[in-house]
Amino acid sequence: MARRLQIDWQEDEQTLYKLYKQEKDVQNRTRLHALWLLHTGRPMTEVAPLVGVHYRTLQEWVAWYRQGGTQEVLSHRHGGHGGRERRLSPEQEAELVAKAEAGEMRTIWDGVRWAREAHGVEYTYWGMRRVFARLGLRKKVPRPKSPKTSAAEQAAWKKGGSPSNCARWAPVGAGVCIGQMKCGSVSSAKPGGCGLHVG
Repeated sequence: MARRLQIDWQEDEQTLYKLYKQEKDVQNRTRLHALWLLHTGRPMTEVAPLVGVHYRTLQEWVAWYRQGGTQEVLSHRHGGHGGRERRLSPEQEAELVAKAEAGEMRTIWDGVRWAREAHGVEYTYWGMRRVFARLGLRKKVPRPKSPKTSAAEQAAWKKGGSPSNCARWAPVGAGVCIGQMKCGSVSSAKPGGCGLHVG
């Protein structure tokens, strides 16, 4: 079991919770949320992923708190309010867009992990969400489709069978309807009615 973090708290747990809930700024709210969770007795290894930051980032916040309480924690800004400093270079952002378009970056958390692992840049969920919004990326990107995909065969499969595949499995001259039949499922074949027959 993780050892409880020793911090000389300047606020009681309820006061810190109120500060967290009343904070409008996303960056400050995340930090106050983390501090409140730590105050409740949760270990840093649990709190860091809960608020979407790296363990070392949380360690830095705790160090700031020890230096000067919540005021010190909230005085450190990543880029300030007016124009946020972009932590990814234009080339890295272009790489992010390319990966998203290729289907390699499907969620905001994928973006957070990629920024950390590929470029050593830390983002919270909300920070990466702002990056996605600014770059015009959706929060969930659809999987890429194979160039060999046939829309007609996919539609037929969803309705109960693929004509091109089922025709290979139906006996020649059987004269059975395969419109509602999954491949190899002869028990579901019915004579007449759908207009699609083999034989």
